[in-house]
Amino acid sequence: MFWKYRAQAYDGAVGSSDLGGGEGMRTECFVMLIAGCASSGSESPMGAKAVSEADADTDADTDADTDADTDADTDADTDADTDIEPEPAFVLTFELDLARADGNPLSGFFTSYQWAEPVTDMPESLEYVIVPLADMMIGPDDFSFASGLEPYLLAAEARGNQVVLRPYIDYPSLPSGLPTYLEGQVDQFAYSDFGGGWSPDYTDPALRAAMDAFIAALGDQYDGDPRIGVVQLGLLGFWGEWHTWPHSEWFPDVSIQNDVLHAYHDAFASTLLQVRIPTGDSPSLRIGFHDDSFAYSTVGDVPWFFVPLLEAAEADARWTEVPVGGELRPELQDQVFDASYEEGEFQQDFDACVQATHASFLLNFHAFSGIYDPEEQARARESARMMGYAYHLERAVLEAGTLTLSIENHGVAPFYQPLQVTLSDGHGASVSAEVPPVLPEMPAAVSLDATSLDAPGEGEPWALRLHSDAVLPAAMVRWATVPADGPLRFE
Repeated sequence: MFWKYRAQAYDGAVGSSDLGGGEGMRTECFVMLIAGCASSGSESPMGAKAVSEADADTDADTDADTDADTDADTDADTDADTDIEPEPAFVLTFELDLARADGNPLSGFFTSYQWAEPVTDMPESLEYVIVPLADMMIGPDDFSFASGLEPYLLAAEARGNQVVLRPYIDYPSLPSGLPTYLEGQVDQFAYSDFGGGWSPDYTDPALRAAMDAFIAALGDQYDGDPRIGVVQLGLLGFWGEWHTWPHSEWFPDVSIQNDVLHAYHDAFASTLLQVRIPTGDSPSLRIGFHDDSFAYSTVGDVPWFFVPLLEAAEADARWTEVPVGGELRPELQDQVFDASYEEGEFQQDFDACVQATHASFLLNFHAFSGIYDPEEQARARESARMMGYAYHLERAVLEAGTLTLSIENHGVAPFYQPLQVTLSDGHGASVSAEVPPVLPEMPAAVSLDATSLDAPGEGEPWALRLHSDAVLPAAMVRWATVPADGPLRFE
């Protein structure tokens, strides 16, 4: 004996099924549950009455009718039944809601708590931390991560944020980050540009050995630590941005750049990495890029602009595998979301730059500083919503014990870390599956074997959630989908 249930609900309207439609959900739902042990009139897991095997009021002529019909109909019925495909247990479709994904890990705008505490409610999941090499390295093989780095990681975690970490040696306007034990050994060149500083001799063997040792130790200690979302390679050049303009003669040649690139690549197998420009072997390594003059020199025909550099290095499609980030150019942060913002060669359309680069996250101090008026803040929030990923559960079909999910990405980039989806019943049992990186306009199908779960019932729907070991344990990867009542709900 089986219990069969069929309901249709459109735009939140629910029929006599009492399945529930939820505001905004468009549903066609079919449920078939085995109820072989149910007595007549017993409740099914979905709250409907089970079908009884007999009826006390059966007419006296039933046996005769049955005998007369059986011989004639059996062959025809059998042939017909074999051609009937079983109906899915349910088919659900859902509506998009990008705002639900606000503040998702590894996407959107972020700021630096080293500069100031945020005074707005701009969603965030990351924060920027710069640390001088001198604070983390006190000898050739002696590292001080406990005092130089850990306090930043602990503070960020307490705020629910992952760190975008950039180690540096030369940061204009700040004291030199050269480890103390190398002072007097490594030559440094004084300059007054950008507030002044000291540029070290990157060709010095002692400094090169120190960078190699530091990178290896950092990876050994922190690769895969969810408190660090991204490591920007830093170390070389002004601000760790891999240039010493206008003193280009101080910047190391490509062989030293490759040494640093490969050292990071070898030391980090899990944590996301980024370098300022697509230089040396970087396009072939597991290293993304950060445009620190975003919307100032991002798109256009100028060879040194960010996108032309990516194209020249054949790295313009690397966003499908490694992340793009950076910083909204500081001079533009207080202008770009103003309604009177005028575009030009060095004042570029922010949203167009996001589309061209497939940026996932950007440093934008002003979005958290309170300088924007309400309209500018709203525009900034909308633009932040464009960045990174926005995974939408478009459709869910349960058939023959398998739940198949159709997942769309309405962002501009995938989620770059391993991601899982878990389906749980009302009694704590669950099953999980890997979610592949979902590219924009390329939906992915993910299947889960639900045969070990109790059927969803009224008041006990299945729950569906996304999660990743690469984000903080308390962080949620939220669906960009309108919540809905029914047999399947999600976090």
